[in-house]
Amino acid sequence: MIVESRAPNRILDLGGWTDTHFAQKGCIVNFAISLFARTAIQTRAEPGVEINAVDYGELFKVDDIIKANYGTQYDLLLAAAKKLPGKSGLSITISADVPPGCGTGSSAAISVSLLLGLARINQLALSSSELARLAHRLETEELKLESGIQDQIAASYGGINFIEIDHYPDFTVSPLRLSQELIFELESSLLLVYEGKGHLSSEVHKSVLERMRAGDREMKEILSELAQCAVAGKNALLLGKLEHFVDAVNRNHQLQKQLHPEIATPRFNEIEAISRGLGAVAVKINGAGGGGSITIISRPGSRAQIERALKAKNYLALNFTFSFQPARAWMHH
Repeated sequence: MIVESRAPNRILDLGGWTDTHFAQKGCIVNFAISLFARTAIQTRAEPGVEINAVDYGELFKVDDIIKANYGTQYDLLLAAAKKLPGKSGLSITISADVPPGCGTGSSAAISVSLLLGLARINQLALSSSELARLAHRLETEELKLESGIQDQIAASYGGINFIEIDHYPDFTVSPLRLSQELIFELESSLLLVYEGKGHLSSEVHKSVLERMRAGDREMKEILSELAQCAVAGKNALLLGKLEHFVDAVNRNHQLQKQLHPEIATPRFNEIEAISRGLGAVAVKINGAGGGGSITIISRPGSRAQIERALKAKNYLALNFTFSFQPARAWMHH
């Protein structure tokens, strides 16, 4: 039996950081895109699990998945396999359409894709909500990592969503139904650029968390304003006011940089300067920042020129459209 699965990455996470346990409540708008985490799982007679991490060029083997210990870069994959162990041996191939550390929720997308594939192997049905919550628990409960909830939601649900966190990690998802014209306008203006270094969001998370634990009043005010950016972005999209959405993105970008001095790297600053000089109207560092990728909103007719200039500086543009389908799994007989 062979099962394949995929889950989308996300960009433009307005209100990011307010989906965390140190914020406790918040609001997010994010966009799932057609850059996926991809999983192929094949049952086999031999016991144990073999994981082929294509993007790292490595083969990871575990004889007994239940007894296996954590302590490698593949802990998230191992945690998923422990949660939903197969009844026979498994060969798992994992790949991603984005570079490692892209800041687009790729770890959550991989986790969601793998969990969905394992569930299909075990003939289990998981709703988008169940899938997102399970993927989140792997990181926070099983691996004791700092993790927001928005990435798992985007990977599980797909689409363009307004997410409310009333009390972390509980959430409510409201899909934003936009006109086809606005969707085309957004897609034609957006440019996703990888700055080439990748990032470790957990390190930035730790620094921000220290400020929260110290009772930093400024931090609480910034988180509150970030949530307001998500609300403003949601309202602008539903009213079809792209110029107001641009305002919300720019405000979010400025607030995000105030959280930690390493969120905006010199390379991000260069990308922003080049882009704005050639017609960009807004930029948004994806995820926690400190490296990874940045989303650019360009004026009509300026996208190609911006992309060409950034490629000349050896930055990587990643092409995409929005992905409105949830995470999917399918079986080959």
